[in-house]
Amino acid sequence: MTIKQLCRRTGFLILLISLFSIKPLQAQVYPDIVRALFTTTTVNGIKIKTNIPFAYAADMVSLEIKGYSYGKSAPLDLHLCFYLFSNASGVYFHIPSISSSGAYTPKILLANEDGKVIIFIDDKVSHQKLYINAFSGLNKPTYYTGWTIVDEPLTGSNTVEPIYKNSFKGEITLPGGKWTSAGNVGIGTDVPKEKLSVNGNIRAHQIKVETANWPDYVFEEDYDLPSLNTTAEFIKANKHLPGVPTAKEVEEDGVSVGEMNKILLQKIEELTLHLIEKDKQAKNHESEINKLKEKIERIEQKITN
Repeated sequence: MTIKQLCRRTGFLILLISLFSIKPLQAQVYPDIVRALFTTTTVNGIKIKTNIPFAYAADMVSLEIKGYSYGKSAPLDLHLCFYLFSNASGVYFHIPSISSSGAYTPKILLANEDGKVIIFIDDKVSHQKLYINAFSGLNKPTYYTGWTIVDEPLTGSNTVEPIYKNSFKGEITLPGGKWTSAGNVGIGTDVPKEKLSVNGNIRAHQIKVETANWPDYVFEEDYDLPSLNTTAEFIKANKHLPGVPTAKEVEEDGVSVGEMNKILLQKIEELTLHLIEKDKQAKNHESEINKLKEKIERIEQKITN
């Protein structure tokens, strides 16, 4: 083997060793970066001063803000995510979002303060305690040291408010109810058969029901208005109005509010048409009676004369 061939083989081996020695960039978890306990009501809010540069592609951040708010009597468990991106206007927080697994969802703001990312809890609550875990998508260990949590006003720029996003899947059990995987919600029942099933009273300022085929067709000229005699015969035979559910049907299956309103309006419109017709008949009768009266008066005058 010549020296040239040996060098070539040696170089190839070195290249292979180098390739296998390269480690892929690993994301990293940084637990308990910083913690704080406020024993009184905060004056300005809670400012979390990070060491993450407000710079393009600095990191893809996932933060856990955990703790307890004694002032709210509620656990704090937030998951905050954002990416530092840039466009023609400069660096900005790209698609900041936040979810909550606790019972306290304060207003959260992100900002650029002196070239570093600031996380601000915009709430003034007594006796807050919290700690922060982080997941660095780009493995930037120096960004996750030297954090502080203070009660100071927010004075930075590029301020944005992350949107709270929570999503549930599968079957969710509620106190006295259930949200099924089919999207049916039960209140007072764990077997909802409709999109909303309530076993109990409902109180509201207003309920709006949308329905089609509103019965204005009753006033069309070709509408077959049932006569009062026909309706009377139906009632005598069936003990309810035609087209109206029976008491037994309502008891067993319930009744649609929208559908029932349509049926009732149809009956009111039919009744209105009958009343209009009866009013015409009454006026005709009154006119005929007045004519008869006039004839009688003329006859009486002739007899008298």
